[in-house]
Amino acid sequence: MSHARQLPEARVDLPMDLPVVRPVVDCASLAGLALRDAVGVDVALAAAPVSTPRGPFCHVTGVIAPAIHLEVDLPVEHWTQRLLETGCGGLCGMINASIGNAGTCAPALNGAFAVAATDMGHEAQMGAPGESNFAADPQKRIDFAYRANHLTALAAKALIRAYYGQPHRFAYFSGCSDGGREAMMEAQRFPEDFDGISAGAPAMYFQVQNSLNHAWTQAANTRADGSKILQGAQLQSLHAAVIRHCDLLDGIKDGLLTDPRACKVDPQWVLCSAHSAAANACLTPEQWTAASKLYMGPTDTAGHHFLPGGWQPGSELQWGGGMPGSGPPPQGSATGHRRDRTTTDLPHGPPPQQQGPAHSPGTGMLASMAPVVFPVATPADATAANYPFTVEQFHRAIQLHGLNDATDTDLRPFAAHGGKLLMYHGWSDTSIAPMISVAYFAAVQRDLGSDRVDQFLRLFMLPGMAHCGGGDGFQQFDTLTPLMAWVEHGRAPASLIAGKLPPFAGMGAGPDGRGGRPQTAPYARPDQPALATRAILPFPHTASQPLAMQPWIGAELLAPAAPLRYRVEDGKLTQK
Repeated sequence: MSHARQLPEARVDLPMDLPVVRPVVDCASLAGLALRDAVGVDVALAAAPVSTPRGPFCHVTGVIAPAIHLEVDLPVEHWTQRLLETGCGGLCGMINASIGNAGTCAPALNGAFAVAATDMGHEAQMGAPGESNFAADPQKRIDFAYRANHLTALAAKALIRAYYGQPHRFAYFSGCSDGGREAMMEAQRFPEDFDGISAGAPAMYFQVQNSLNHAWTQAANTRADGSKILQGAQLQSLHAAVIRHCDLLDGIKDGLLTDPRACKVDPQWVLCSAHSAAANACLTPEQWTAASKLYMGPTDTAGHHFLPGGWQPGSELQWGGGMPGSGPPPQGSATGHRRDRTTTDLPHGPPPQQQGPAHSPGTGMLASMAPVVFPVATPADATAANYPFTVEQFHRAIQLHGLNDATDTDLRPFAAHGGKLLMYHGWSDTSIAPMISVAYFAAVQRDLGSDRVDQFLRLFMLPGMAHCGGGDGFQQFDTLTPLMAWVEHGRAPASLIAGKLPPFAGMGAGPDGRGGRPQTAPYARPDQPALATRAILPFPHTASQPLAMQPWIGAELLAPAAPLRYRVEDGKLTQK
């Protein structure tokens, strides 16, 4: 690559070198451990030793009343006094005890973490018939929203004390997609659970993201007869035009946009004329209208925006799902893992959802999410056809804002605990609008002051990266090592070191390079060889100039708010 300006120097700070602590009791004895005092409710446990390529673990499974399944894997030989809880994606319903975004983190690679995970209180699996039926049970709604991860953390800490005869020294949480929402929920609702939190592409604006936004991305590119307006050839032409006109706005000629907000896409770049050389090399007015709607995000006829931004310039190759250069499967993406240890998964987590207009989350996602988003869903809530993009529908969609959304900007309790929060999001994400993370970060700075926020919160926006990974940018990176260095040494991350991979690299490799589909396991797999690496600076230091955000009707929801508590009363969901 040729550069018009010098890239920042890569720097990696390492966590503490903590001594190994060995167990003081047999693994099997944990099955009889009473956790009610530690967790607040009954917990039924089973425990057995398991062998892994990273050494033996004590594998503990259990059920937190009434139906939260958990898994805790305790290293027998290599525990270095750290707990890591991992988030799940989509609607969860399965346990994912794998460690993502940690391919250069020595403790994670060596199996030195005690690793905990939960199914979020239900067993519905994304894409399966009746997958969101758990929403009919108000207790399962509460468990999914915020209760499951908190109680799993309490249980894991109690198991650590019993097994090793001492408490953990540091506790971490890492998740992407809904796992990112779970991470934000922990920082906001339970600020003392974790010392360091990594939150990727957080679905924290859950209610609107999974209603108006998904409906819009489907409807904007669908004709009345159900056919798609934008197809692959037009998306490639649009992307090429965007890169041709905007690549050098950041001073680097690399085919990526460091800050896509600075790129104002002009229809004259791509509109067909009577002298166009090829029909597929340009966009018709109908196709440009569809593209402009996707850039804009959900909007009503009066011009009210329901998000701070839609899909960003430079993301066009992701709009069609499976477009050239879409990269490897993402780590920790939007589907989960089943509970049994023999279940296998792709090396960087599950395959990416088919995102974008041609293979949109659209109707299928709406049908899955509507029962969770709305207290009472209607048929219109489950389909993009004739979806009501209105202020009234917006207010219907946010009725459970206090339950499912994680947008409280008052992070003072988390900061007072000494907590550190590392957020990241791909600029080419077409599943969760990246501007949500930008808007939340700006709102926290507004409410707490940028100097104060700089002490405990970093946001990294990755150019060209899709949802939790993939894309045509720098999509391989380790968030755990810099987070641990920040927590354990007080050294805030000056950058993330990100690697660019060949398209679809490593899809057949196992966690130890053996090939095949590797098991879900409580350790990380090494990073793949990168074509190039880059130091990604924290936002907004990547911006060449201050850029205004479009006014949007949900902005008032990103504000300080006492977290609402919910209970079940007479079989109904009720605020405490």
